[in-house]
Amino acid sequence: MVQSRVKTLILDANGIPLRETVFFDTVFRGILGLRTTADDFPPALSRNRHIRKYFGQRYESLSYIIDWREAFCEAPALDVRVCNLLDLVGLASCRKALEQYPLVVILHSANADNMLMLNKIKEWFKHRKGKLAMFVNNEYELLDQKIEFINSVQMDFICSQLPIGSARWLYAACDHSQILATPHALNPKMFHTGSMQQRNIDIGFVGDLYARTIGDQERTALIESVQQRCTALELACDFRYQRLSRSGWAQFLRSCKGIVGAESGTYYLDRRGEGIARAKAYSKAHPQASMDEIVDNCFAGLEHVSGKAISSRHFEPVGTRTCQVLVEGQYNGILKADEHYISVKKDLSNIDDALERFLDDGYRTRMVENALEYVMSAHTYKHRVDAFLENVLR
Repeated sequence: MVQSRVKTLILDANGIPLRETVFFDTVFRGILGLRTTADDFPPALSRNRHIRKYFGQRYESLSYIIDWREAFCEAPALDVRVCNLLDLVGLASCRKALEQYPLVVILHSANADNMLMLNKIKEWFKHRKGKLAMFVNNEYELLDQKIEFINSVQMDFICSQLPIGSARWLYAACDHSQILATPHALNPKMFHTGSMQQRNIDIGFVGDLYARTIGDQERTALIESVQQRCTALELACDFRYQRLSRSGWAQFLRSCKGIVGAESGTYYLDRRGEGIARAKAYSKAHPQASMDEIVDNCFAGLEHVSGKAISSRHFEPVGTRTCQVLVEGQYNGILKADEHYISVKKDLSNIDDALERFLDDGYRTRMVENALEYVMSAHTYKHRVDAFLENVLR
């Protein structure tokens, strides 16, 4: 007898709920039923920023948001309905499903930048019959609002990107909820070596430099140090302080032999996000303040734990066989230093040794092959969704 699939409602959001994006998605997606995407336009138009803003994936530079949704939609055990919170017509039509489906999942996109749309439908969750899980995004922003929401709806499962010890400390007040470790993973369908194109970049970087307000300058120091050494070592480097689409990022990785980075998040994680809020205000009032000043004035004496964690940006290079040169860290106990990535000490004292090892073609090749085999065995998004369902549905 074939077991029926579990009806699952996925609450997603195609971007920040601004007035114009909510209007567009409600009118054109909800009322008119328009399904045109940015990629449906001729190439010259599809790259237009206005076309991409209104017809595209508004979180296209945050690949994990799309990867998680796709992984849930592809799970054989689930019969998935996706609800975009920015489409008010579609959202209203999902209310009955929210109250009836045995599983409701709130994805990262629904709580990434604000809690506006979730708070608007907060009362709906009290009438649900199924289990409710929330994948919490940016676990150092708006924590007071997120924890209040979690408690008010009596969330069944909190899915955290953090190491499990830090997550349990952070959500200690959420005694109705079970905390699940759900770090990001690899989407091997998107991040792969492709046709093994020529890697004409020795070492690269794409992304934002961390703001000082999260209390971390180690990542910035590594990026700047490697960039300075590229000239002396006659390396071809490409450092871009910008964001790329998911496909653009994958293409960039395939053109690089190596990439630099560090753990994501803050060392100063507190339960209400007070430290980072103070740091933002202090930095605005004192734009020339040093990192030590910010730490002393904003984080000193604040009860906190480390919120450092592995991110999707650490799995994607593994899929493209791009060697990683990273600041030493725990990486949720998943990636091992000098086994899956070349480790650089936080004070950069071994930076020259790290780059010497990177330039050893044999050493670098063995490392990326080892990392890929390891990640493919247990750390794809399919593995993550399977583990989630095992906890939630048993």
